[in-house]
Amino acid sequence: MPWNGSEFLDVKILEKFYSKRNKVYKVQVESIPEKEIAIMGDDEAFSKVKSDAFIMKTYDNPNILEKEYKNIKRLDELSMPVPKVLMKTENSLFLTYIKGELIGDLAEKEDTGNWIDELALWMARLHNIKSEKDSLLKMDVNLRNFIYSEGIIYGLDFEETSYGDPRFDLANICFFILTNRPSFTRKKHLIMRRFLKSYEEHSKTCLKDMASYLRWSKEESKRRRNV
Repeated sequence: MPWNGSEFLDVKILEKFYSKRNKVYKVQVESIPEKEIAIMGDDEAFSKVKSDAFIMKTYDNPNILEKEYKNIKRLDELSMPVPKVLMKTENSLFLTYIKGELIGDLAEKEDTGNWIDELALWMARLHNIKSEKDSLLKMDVNLRNFIYSEGIIYGLDFEETSYGDPRFDLANICFFILTNRPSFTRKKHLIMRRFLKSYEEHSKTCLKDMASYLRWSKEESKRRRNV
């Protein structure tokens, strides 16, 4: 893989992950040119990378790469649990690999563990990042974009962030919880209600009119399928 237009970063692909818009791989570094380690300025960190697996995310659109790079760096600086950026090339980001369970898998198993409250806490912390009166929204809250690792939720995929009403994010999460197979079961409704209650506790807010936002989320899902 080209790095700075001249040297090459030699990586071994261990696994390919599902992604609609980009190519996402679990990889291991075979070798890093000493020149590039010096440019990155962290010899100790990159010596460790040589033996660790990490994520390589490759983009067709450099503007999307730059947006996600800035979003992840900002969230990391604000102590939000997100992967750390190890390297950036013209078309790829290299991120720490986080071993854990995808929230989509936990929801599918109808697991009622602490991940529900931790997800609510993660969202409350994100929405506490403000631009004037609006909250920072993740937007793409598909449950596979969250991973539960050693009791902590980590957010993944930050290409679509925006500012607005937190209930848009929350309604979409609830919709994914309810429709993730098996759909609309009693346990799924209990998980959804617990998630919203926990969010209220962590954010110190009272959510109103969530039914309207859930209807909006349902209509948006139909619209996306027909595009």
